Amino acid sequence: MPTFILSLVLALGSFATAALSTLQQIDVKTFEKMREVERYQIKIAEKHFLKGSFKIALAEYEKFLTLYEKSAGAPYAQLMWSHTMMKLKKPKTALREGFQSVIDYWPESLEATIASYCMGDAYRTMGEIKDAQESFRFLIKEYPGHELAMRARQDLLYYARLHEDMEERLTLLNELTFSVERTENSRDDCVKACHELAELHCFAQKLEQGKKALSTTYSGTKLFEQVYKLSVKTMKHLLGDQKTRTAALKLGDQLIMTLRNEASVRTELASQFLYQAADLNTTLGRHSDTMKIYREIGDRFGMNDSLRGTMAQWYKSRDRRNEARKIYSEFEDQLAGLKNLAGMSLEEKKVAAAISIYREMIKIDENNSVEYLLNIASCYESQPDWEKAIACYRQIIEIDKDNSVKYLLTIAGCYKTQSNWDKAIACYREIIEIDGENSGEYLWSIAGCHETQLDWKKAIACYRQIDRFPANYFAMANCHRKLKEQQEAITLYNQIKILEKSAPEASLQIGYTYEEAKDKEKAIRTFQLTCKRYPKSGQASRAHSHLQNKYKINVTLGGTEEE
Repeated sequence: MPTFILSLVLALGSFATAALSTLQQIDVKTFEKMREVERYQIKIAEKHFLKGSFKIALAEYEKFLTLYEKSAGAPYAQLMWSHTMMKLKKPKTALREGFQSVIDYWPESLEATIASYCMGDAYRTMGEIKDAQESFRFLIKEYPGHELAMRARQDLLYYARLHEDMEERLTLLNELTFSVERTENSRDDCVKACHELAELHCFAQKLEQGKKALSTTYSGTKLFEQVYKLSVKTMKHLLGDQKTRTAALKLGDQLIMTLRNEASVRTELASQFLYQAADLNTTLGRHSDTMKIYREIGDRFGMNDSLRGTMAQWYKSRDRRNEARKIYSEFEDQLAGLKNLAGMSLEEKKVAAAISIYREMIKIDENNSVEYLLNIASCYESQPDWEKAIACYRQIIEIDKDNSVKYLLTIAGCYKTQSNWDKAIACYREIIEIDGENSGEYLWSIAGCHETQLDWKKAIACYRQIDRFPANYFAMANCHRKLKEQQEAITLYNQIKILEKSAPEASLQIGYTYEEAKDKEKAIRTFQLTCKRYPKSGQASRAHSHLQNKYKINVTLGGTEEE
C-alpha cells in the first residue's frame, strides 16, 4: 500500500510542503515516475496553491493536464485541481468535474482512493450528510484495506452515533472488531471498537456476545479482567432503571459466583476476588453480606490492619461508630489506630477527646512528638483557644529549633487574629533576632501592625528601615498623609518619580495629596501633567476621569508639556 510523504524537495521555493494535508500530498513513487519537466510544472502549481493564489494554481494544474495527459502525475494533478476548486468555494464543480473524474479515469490509482474520501468530505462541507455517508461507504467497498477506509469507517461511526442509527453502528463495530486487519495504523481503532461493541451487547444483556467481542483483543486472565470490569459497569447501568433492577441483581449474583470460582482456582489472588465480591454486595445494597465476606476474609487469611480499616469504614458508613472505634482499638499498629480514633473524635466535634488521644500518641512515639503537637495546636485553634495553641507552638520550638522561624510566624499570626498587635510585634522582633537576613520582611509586618493600630509614626520608622524601594516610599507617604503631613508625602512621591515604571502612580498620588491639602490649583495642574506625561498609563486614564468628574475639566491625553 503506498504511503503519503510528508514533504517534497522543491527546487523553486523556500516554502515547505508541510502546509499540504495528507490528502493533498503526492505519493513518492508517483513523483519518482514523473519527468523533470512534469515535476517542474507540478511545483509551479503547488507554489501558487500554498501561497493561496488559487486561481493561478488552478490554471497551472489545468496546464499540466493539457500538456502531460499521459503522465503518471496526471491523477494527482486532477486531484489537486479538485482541491483548488474546494478552496475557491466551488464544491459542486470539485465533485462533478474533479474528484469523480479521478475515480472514472484512473480507478486503480492511489489518487482515486483519496478522491473517494474527498468526495465524502466535500459533501459533508456542503451539509449533505447522506451523500457524504454514501461516498464513505463506496470507499470502504472499493478500497477496504486502505488507511482512508479506516478513516471513512470512523466518520460513518460518528454519524451513526449522532443519528442513533444502531443498525449501522453495530455493522461498523462488528466490521472493525472481527473483519478489519489489525495493522499498526488500524489497531487502536479496532481495539476501541471491540470495547464499544462489547458494552453495547452487555447493556443489552447479551453478555456472551460482549465477551466474544473482547476476546478478539484479550485472552486468559486479561480477558477475565476486561469482562469482569464491563460486567460491573453493566450491572451499575441496569441498577439505574427500576425496570432492569431485577436483571442487575441477577447479574450481580452471577458475578459474585464467578469471583468465588476464580478464588478457588487462582488461590494466590483469592483475597482480592473476595474483596471484589464484597464491593459488589455494597453496590447492590447488600451491606450485611459485605460484612460477612470481610469476616470470611479474616477467617481464611487472618486479620490485618488493612482489613480492620475496611471493616471500620463499613461500620462508620452504617453509623455504627462505637463498633468502628472498637475495630480501630484492635489495630496491630497502635499509632495508626489512635490516629483514626482521633480523626473520628474530630469528625464528632469532640476536640478534647482528640487532644487526649494525640497526647497519648506522644507518650508512645516521642520521636514524632512535633507532628502530634501540631495536631493539638490545630485543635486548640479550632475552638479557638489561642493561649493553649500558642503554648503548643512554643513547646514545638523547644523541640524543633531549626524551624523556629516558621512556628514563630504562626504564633504571630495567632496574635494578629486576636488583634493582639503588641504581642505580634514582639514576636516579629524575636524572629528578626533569629533570621536577620530577612529582617525587611518582618519589619514590613511590624509596620503593618502599627498601621492597624493607627500608630503612623512608628509605621514610618519601620518602613524607613526596609530596603524595598519604591514600595516602602509609597507606604511612608501614605502614613504621612494620614498624619496630615502632605508636604512630606509629596517629597517622597517626587523621589519615587525617578523610577520610570512608578512615576505615573507617584504623579497621580501627588495630585490626590494636593487635594487633601486643599490646594485645588496644584491638584488640577498635577492631574493634567499626569495626563500629558504618561498618556498611555492607567493612571492617566484615572486622572482624566477625575478631572472630568470632580472639576468638569476636559484634557487631552498626551501632547506636549507647556512649562
